[in-house]
Amino acid sequence: MESLRRFLRGTNGSFFLFGPRGTGKSTWLRETRQEAIWIDLLDPESQRIYQARPERLRELVAGRPEATDVVIDEVQKVPALLDVVHQLLAT
Repeated sequence: MESLRRFLRGTNGSFFLFGPRGTGKSTWLRETRQEAIWIDLLDPESQRIYQARPERLRELVAGRPEATDVVIDEVQKVPALLDVVHQLLAT
């Protein structure tokens, strides 16, 4: 499938990427953040893991110090993860 060029530019800071389904948000992130830690909460196992212990995100990030980006796809499925994200951004 061919990707269309978008006006969206990358950013160096943290950000939320909102938009309608099927518009290429995840595809764009996979193309521009290839080295990122990727958490896909559409995967039922991942969703259960992070619902049970959201702080696992902190452990995952600590275990991959070379990673500079973290993508949490479908973060609305586990809202408690946003508290951990906030803590990580504050450190």
